[in-house]
Amino acid sequence: MEDRNDLSKQIVLATTKIREECPELIKFMGEVPISFQSTDEKGVNNKELKDYLKTLNDLLESYEKEH
Repeated sequence: MEDRNDLSKQIVLATTKIREECPELIKFMGEVPISFQSTDEKGVNNKELKDYLKTLNDLLESYEKEH
């Protein structure tokens, strides 16, 4: 299982890739629902981070298939 740090690093890599290689996707990042409704006292839980990462990766994958 991935820990919070690994997931955070992967999210940073995905958002950096979007900003540097596909800046036209930045406008869609604002539309990505970020609903971290964790009941965990520590903040966002791993499932929420995984879901967000999957959304970013899906956005990149769809874009790369079209271009």
